[in-house]
Amino acid sequence: MSEARALRHRQATFEGELDRLLAAAPGGSTSVLAQTTVVASYPTSAGVLYAMAPITIDGAETEGATPAYHADATRTFYAVNLGTQVPPRGTLIVCCAVGGRWVFRYDG
Repeated sequence: MSEARALRHRQATFEGELDRLLAAAPGGSTSVLAQTTVVASYPTSAGVLYAMAPITIDGAETEGATPAYHADATRTFYAVNLGTQVPPRGTLIVCCAVGGRWVFRYDG
């Protein structure tokens, strides 16, 4: 087998593997770090929608460094709490996209 043919074969194999990996991607979910916030009145029960502000993380990317969290007060989205407790205002939470909705679980 010539070197060019071997390279074409490797490329085709690689592309096939990449296609299989990409086909599996929809099974995962997108997630975002957010902070609970108040728009009108803060919820008093667990299984309801909460107003969330997306968070950006800054700081030195070194082991042991302390991150700085910054809430984007100009953007708000809503996420359903699937947990059993009401998170305190300002709680940092990882929200996941599931079925067209943002969800999180807070159990205290």
